[in-house]
Amino acid sequence: MKKLINLLGASSLAVLATVSPALAQDVKLGVVMSNTGTYAFVGTPVINAVRMAFDEMQASNYFGGTKVTLMVEDNRSNTQEAIALLTRMATRDNAVMVIGPVATGEAMAAAPVANELKIPIFTTATSPAVLKPGPWVFKVTETPDQYMSLLGDYVAQRRKPKSCFTVTIRDNEGYITQHNAYRDTIKKGSVAIAAEESILSTDTDFTALATKIANTKSDCLFLSTPPEQGANIILQARQAGMAANTLVVGNTGMGSANFVKAGGAGVEGTLFTAESVPTGVNDLAKAFIVNYTKRYNVAPDSWAMVGYSMGLIAGNAIKAAGPNPTREKVREAMLATKNLPVVIGRGTWSIIDPSTRIPSFGYAVMKIQGGKFVEDK
Repeated sequence: MKKLINLLGASSLAVLATVSPALAQDVKLGVVMSNTGTYAFVGTPVINAVRMAFDEMQASNYFGGTKVTLMVEDNRSNTQEAIALLTRMATRDNAVMVIGPVATGEAMAAAPVANELKIPIFTTATSPAVLKPGPWVFKVTETPDQYMSLLGDYVAQRRKPKSCFTVTIRDNEGYITQHNAYRDTIKKGSVAIAAEESILSTDTDFTALATKIANTKSDCLFLSTPPEQGANIILQARQAGMAANTLVVGNTGMGSANFVKAGGAGVEGTLFTAESVPTGVNDLAKAFIVNYTKRYNVAPDSWAMVGYSMGLIAGNAIKAAGPNPTREKVREAMLATKNLPVVIGRGTWSIIDPSTRIPSFGYAVMKIQGGKFVEDK
């Protein structure tokens, strides 16, 4: 953990004098994440990794005399429950910040509440629209225009399919935004769109859709869906006669272990864009992989990497806010974050322009090979 402190101390925010215990405050940090329901594939590993990050920081005396207490709650992939938990943490528990919620839809609904209550929230939501309600909202992920354009360019220029059949869920703005960014990019790269279909996040029977995919004989299939649903579509499309050599491409959700578990050999070769490289992009990431695997008896997936990074970013902001941090000081510290060492992207996380609050850290194009996630080079 000495290495963790040294790495975090290299950022523009991290180094502050040790706080005297007499002046220290018990700081409460909320975590509102889906540990059950549709978005548990994100929420569960994020929660695990955030806990681990704060356990390590507390054990290493990273916060000096300040005690940071995590309040972790499961909103069960329910938007109204996320709002209720956020409100409770802001008004009753006096949290300085809340990590969460998971999905764009949840975060879009929670953002105006956070701004009204003047409490920073830090979400995994993909759509940049989540930032528009006001200055108290932060997101850990880059925008779909950044990372899905990277994937679209890669597919068009390196894999060069003739046409692509695309599918997205239509009841989540984040998935729609990812789909549109990818679609528009490959079109510019001279890849034809064979068809565009939309489904609901609750759908499970894809017999008709699978037949349509197979009948187009497109040499590319793109899915912007939750992982288990995406795996189900791929399996049903293969059963319906989709060619074995069809290039399958997915959104960031395909970096979940749930996708491989649900699809097995049927999802081999799937390309997707991910926030992290499974082998670790830096020494901090390599140590995290070892420690997370030992603690939870499973290797961290991309969302665990995101969660650990969120813990480091939030922890850094709390420390940089100084003794007895207020919500406003934590918000200002988040805005000032530059080149903070993390375990995602290319190894550092920054807010380039405080007026937009859009982060930058870099993505990688990954593929599933032998049931594992590897960088496609």
